[in-house]
Amino acid sequence: MVMIKGRTPRQWASVCIRTFYTSYLKNVRGVNIGKNTSISQRAVIDRVNPKGITIGDNSRISVDAMVLAHDYFRGKMWVETKIGSFSVVGGRAIILPGITIGDHVFIGAGAVVGKDVPDNCMVAGNPARIIRKNIKMNDKYQIESFGERV
Repeated sequence: MVMIKGRTPRQWASVCIRTFYTSYLKNVRGVNIGKNTSISQRAVIDRVNPKGITIGDNSRISVDAMVLAHDYFRGKMWVETKIGSFSVVGGRAIILPGITIGDHVFIGAGAVVGKDVPDNCMVAGNPARIIRKNIKMNDKYQIESFGERV
C-alpha cells in the first residue's frame, strides 16, 4: 500500500475533506473557528444561525455530532454556543443552544449537553453529567491525566 507522509491515501483524503469543510464553515457560513480545529464533514453545525457558534483552537468535533445555536420552541432565537480550546466532542453528541463548554473538555459519544461545562472535565450521558474533573488533554486529543471521579 502506498503511504503519503505516514498516511494511507484514504486517511490523506479524509484530512483534506475535513480541512476543506472546516474552511467552508469558517469562510462561507461565518462560524468562528480557531486554529488547528478539525470538524467532521458529517457533523451538523447549526444551519439557521451558524454565526452564533464559536469553536476554540485545537478542538475536534466527531461524526454526526450536532452543535446548535437557535431554538424556536424554547424562545432562544439567536444565541451564542461556545466550545473551548483543546475540547473533543464525541460522535452523535448534541450540544444544545446557548451552552458554554470550557477548555480541555471531553464530551462522550451520544451525550446531550444541556448545561454549561467547566474547564478540565469529562462529561457523558443523557442528560450529560460530569463524570471526571481535572483531566488534562495533550496535543493529540488524548487524555493524559484522568483526574478524580465525581
